[in-house]
Amino acid sequence: MSRGPAGARGSGADRHLGAVVVSSARWEGDPLSKHHIARALAGLGAEVCYVDPPVSVLSPLRNPARLGDMWGARDAEVAPGLHLWRPWALPGQNSRLGQRMNAGLLARGLASRAGVPDLMVAFSLESRGLLGRDSLAARARRPRVAGATLYHCTDSIEDLPGVDAGAARRFEAELAQAADVVTACSLPLVAQLAARGIDARYVPHGCDVFPEVALTRRPSGGSDDGVPAVLAGRPRPWLGYVGSMNFRIDPSLLAAALEASCGGTLVLVGGAFGPRPAPSLADLAARPEVVVLGRRTGEELVELLRAFDVGLVPYGPCAFNAKSYPLKVPQYLAAGLAVASTPNGATEELSGFVEVGSGPEEFAAAVSRALDRASCEPASLRIDAVKERTWRIVAIELLEAAGVEFPASR
Repeated sequence: MSRGPAGARGSGADRHLGAVVVSSARWEGDPLSKHHIARALAGLGAEVCYVDPPVSVLSPLRNPARLGDMWGARDAEVAPGLHLWRPWALPGQNSRLGQRMNAGLLARGLASRAGVPDLMVAFSLESRGLLGRDSLAARARRPRVAGATLYHCTDSIEDLPGVDAGAARRFEAELAQAADVVTACSLPLVAQLAARGIDARYVPHGCDVFPEVALTRRPSGGSDDGVPAVLAGRPRPWLGYVGSMNFRIDPSLLAAALEASCGGTLVLVGGAFGPRPAPSLADLAARPEVVVLGRRTGEELVELLRAFDVGLVPYGPCAFNAKSYPLKVPQYLAAGLAVASTPNGATEELSGFVEVGSGPEEFAAAVSRALDRASCEPASLRIDAVKERTWRIVAIELLEAAGVEFPASR
């Protein structure tokens, strides 16, 4: 049943929020699905508030980057119609009592900013105490925080290194029970939730097509005119990985990819985020045929994507990776790149357009097949496979799942 279109944009006390996105990721960082969905919702004609993970006086001890969140602006407009709120919290955010108390602080903070929004999209398991139907909120006798509440599952948190799997499962069950609607971005996540009695609607990730990349791709074997300076003179083919340097990467797969390139160059683009990678990644990065660039954005990243021959997703064989839907898979395809990946939710969705292999031997074969695609198959075929599923479409599907309309979603 539709709950009607969200209110028109305004300002100050009269402003009505169409949606609140309670995120597990800081706004300041590499764009994740949370950021893309928040931007897309804002583009549908209603005000959106992106809620950063709460910061306490102890947060910088665990993550020094959060020191800036403590002393920076609490509220900011980060895009047209998109408001960022960096809430404070009491220490002990991972305890049940701490989460109950902080849920009350969050609810009051949101109410003071815009009353009751039409939709709350929860990504964080810790947000379960904020939703109006769960037992924590009921015992605190708080009103509903949104017209409709939706839990969008994007990862299997219980499979992260160092996480208490049993506690994560309990928290997720409470969040799913509290939400009006549950959605998930990959079929493995849908199946995991279903096995626990949670009915989740499948809403896979989207991407944005970069026509300036795809329409001006540099063919393998071409001249070095106009290529990124860091790659000029480097042997081709150029195999690119763009993403976080963390536990998800299997260095043995990258080594196998290099071997399959028969003298090519491996380019690693990204910074550290999350649990550290295997120590052998540093040994691989020190090899002369490997270029390590760190984090790149904007035109620099566009130039690299335009130059690469194959995009890599060299994720190790753990449950977290297998159940995920890596954004880089559709993003590589949207840039016209051939893709070699280990199995995951994205390769299941886009199986006809990605070369897949498990373990070093199979991954090397997948890289070889991807190189063949890069030289023989038009990039337009790969672009066409993903170009219709934009983040705007994802946002509309989430609204439909929750029974909510925004002015531009009809």
